[in-house]
Amino acid sequence: MKFSSLSPGEVERRRLSSIEALKERRRGEWERSYQKRCDEFFWKNGRCCAGCDHWVSEAGDVGECLSAPPVSGGQVLRSLGIEWSSYTPPPGQPFTRRDHVCGAFQDTFDWASLGGEYLVSIGASVAALTPDDGEVKHGR
Repeated sequence: MKFSSLSPGEVERRRLSSIEALKERRRGEWERSYQKRCDEFFWKNGRCCAGCDHWVSEAGDVGECLSAPPVSGGQVLRSLGIEWSSYTPPPGQPFTRRDHVCGAFQDTFDWASLGGEYLVSIGASVAALTPDDGEVKHGR
């Protein structure tokens, strides 16, 4: 009994394509939830890496600081708190925790573009988005 006019190769290609599409969807959902977690932390705590334009994080509350100059592989490890390793990564950007604050902090993101419902869900103050002096106020 034949269930389809498609060849076995085409059925397999479509099956694999479907698996990849589901992986992308799940990754997108995870990235949105992680971004929301960083946004909530930023609005609760104020100025920190979690809300900085220069900070790139994939997970784990640690991310690369793109405003800092590249450092040696050994310094990359030290920025992660690793004192010794038999492997030395290539030079790259230093890592910082999400609560780190430095003089290069920058937040030029248009928070109002996210919509009121999302902003309320992350604890953002609508008054903070439209202050009299033009500065965005966060957290404390």
